[in-house]
Amino acid sequence: MLTIICGEDVISSRNYYSYLLESYKKKQYSIEFVQANDLSNITKWMGESASLFSVKSIFFTENLSKKIQRKGAGEISKTINKIISMKDVEVISWEQEKQKRELKISDKAKIKEFKPDKTIFKFLDTCYKGNIKGFLHTLNNLPKTTDDIFVFIMLIRHIRNLLLIKYEIIPKKIQKWQLWKLESQAKLWKKKNLEEFYHGLHKIDIALKTSKNPYSVKKSLDILACYFL
Repeated sequence: MLTIICGEDVISSRNYYSYLLESYKKKQYSIEFVQANDLSNITKWMGESASLFSVKSIFFTENLSKKIQRKGAGEISKTINKIISMKDVEVISWEQEKQKRELKISDKAKIKEFKPDKTIFKFLDTCYKGNIKGFLHTLNNLPKTTDDIFVFIMLIRHIRNLLLIKYEIIPKKIQKWQLWKLESQAKLWKKKNLEEFYHGLHKIDIALKTSKNPYSVKKSLDILACYFL
């Protein structure tokens, strides 16, 4: 059995992966972390770790889809398909920033996808020069369940895509309807202002990672908006 945890909402998908890990620990399962290249050894390991107490084992891994997409990944694909068909083996994989439609894994695998709340995209649409009121109103009225770090990640990605459009570069993994929308939004910005706003986001990012930011994520975005929107 294979369970895939994926989705654009990286924070929620990762939290669910961690939740499953802790849940199986409480159930006294034997937890094993494996690399994609070592999946073929699972049956061997289970035989070696078998005991009189019949301790159940579960295997955790990450980013199987990346391995499958590489050249010469035929053997890994065969191993994954074999695991999917095995009822006595359970593998859980977390796929970072992968949507269900991007996975190159059999539909027989159990897939749990975490999608962003639609209000996130409405918030991104308000981010343009001259719309500070709309931006702050939408930011401060996002659902309480929405993770602030995830909002920040989505905003950085959005502004980076707008910058690429300004430099006439098509962002990767963008569908036609998304490209049209990005092009329309990019027209609302001057290149210099967009670059300054992106630089400001980058400074916030560094401050958050180094624990040198005295403000919350939302407060930091409030301040940034007052300067650049």
